[in-house]
Parts: sequence; C-alpha cells; structure tokens
Amino acid sequence: MSLRDPSQPMIEVRSIDKHFGSLHVLKDVSLTVRPGEVVVVIGPSGSGKSTLLRCINCLEQIQDGQILIEGEHIGLRQVNGRPVPDSEANINRLRQKIGMVFQRFNLFPHMTALGNVIEAPIHVKKMPRREAERLGEELLAKVGLADKRDAYPAQLSGGQQQRVAIARALAMQPDIMLFDEPTSALDPELVGEVLAVMKQLAREGMTMVVVTHEMGFAREVGDRVLFMDGGVVLEEAEPEQIFTSPRHQRTREFLGKIL
Repeated sequence: MSLRDPSQPMIEVRSIDKHFGSLHVLKDVSLTVRPGEVVVVIGPSGSGKSTLLRCINCLEQIQDGQILIEGEHIGLRQVNGRPVPDSEANINRLRQKIGMVFQRFNLFPHMTALGNVIEAPIHVKKMPRREAERLGEELLAKVGLADKRDAYPAQLSGGQQQRVAIARALAMQPDIMLFDEPTSALDPELVGEVLAVMKQLAREGMTMVVVTHEMGFAREVGDRVLFMDGGVVLEEAEPEQIFTSPRHQRTREFLGKIL
C-alpha cells in the first residue's frame, strides 16, 4: 500500500466519454470513490458498466474527460487545453495501484495456483521469489485455498479459480480493487464462496468498485450504488434508497424485473 492523503479521493472520474466507432458507450459519466468505500454499479447488459471499469484501469482509452487515481491523471491528460494520451510508462505505474478481477478467470493453465499468484509480483514488482511465495501462500490462505497451492486451474472449480484470480490481483498489493461481474461465469452454488471473499475485503477497508448482478451483495456491502443505463449514470444513492424507493423510473423498472 502506498502512503496517501486520507482525504484524497481514490478514484475521480470527471465527465468522461467513450466511443467505439459510432457507438457512444459512456456519456458524460462522473464518479468519485473515497478511501475504503465500496461502490456497486448495477444496470442492464450493454449499459456501459464494464466499459467504465476498463476505462478506470486504462484498458480502454477515453475520448474526453479525466480520470484520476489518487489525485494523478491516468490515460488522458490536458496539455494546453487539449486532451493528450498518457505515456505507457505512467499508465503502467498507476495501474500497479489497481487490481482487477474479470468475469473470466484468465489464469495461466500451465501454472499452479501459487504460480499464478506470484507471477506479477516477481516480474512486474521485481519481488524476490521467496518473498513472493510467502505472500502468495498468505493470499491463498486468505481466499480459503491454502490446500490448493500446487493445483493447476483445470483441477479447480470455477469458484476456486476465481478466488485464485482475486488472490492474484491482491498480490500486487493494490490500493483499489475493480470487480467486473466476478460471479457471472459461475454455477449458482459457487457464487457464495467468491462473494464471501469480497465481503471480507470490504470489511478490511479495501476500496472497491464492483459491477455485479448480485443485488443481495450490492444491498449488504455497498456504501453507494450506481444505476447505469444507455451509457449514463441515471441514479446514485445509498443501497437502501436505491432498493426501497428509487427515484428514476428506469431504475424502478430494472429492479422490478430482477428482484
């Protein structure tokens, strides 16, 4: 973890726009995430939720607006009033503060669980192997997989693979965790074990932005919930407000169909 001003927002998204060709995917989207806050993003498929996360992590380049990670611009910066793409070196530096967990686990099939977890600390952070292995074993224990350190992904269930993916993201010791529908590829009976790990991270004070269809998690763990549709944040409030008396008609329609 890096030293930081506790009053400094962890993430600031300022009026960003994202296009894929003629498709306008994010439209003037803004978001502020404070230290230790869990922000949950909900909405129908195709509403721009995952694209928002990918823009925060600079896996997608925005066309307009600003994104700041702990007060520093990432991806696009203003030079003489014009947006200029960020340097790859600065993107990679700031990306080390952000862990990301995807829908698909994307584990290296030829590496054990421990091998997957220690790969980035060794090769990106230049951590000594023995230190990385000690950290990796701690993190596998943290996600309930201490006994699976030598197992390969093909020998693990989907829930176990996703928990390894969470441990892998945590191995870079990030300040922020982004979760992009981390349970959507899992069989229903395996969802709970992944959500339990995420709840524990929230209790420990990890700053998190979570895109999910798990409304129980959003209601129980989220400090704030954003509802997105059509590339726009239509509503943002505390979970109780969103789930009991949403202000926007589209939010009411969406929740009425899935709750």
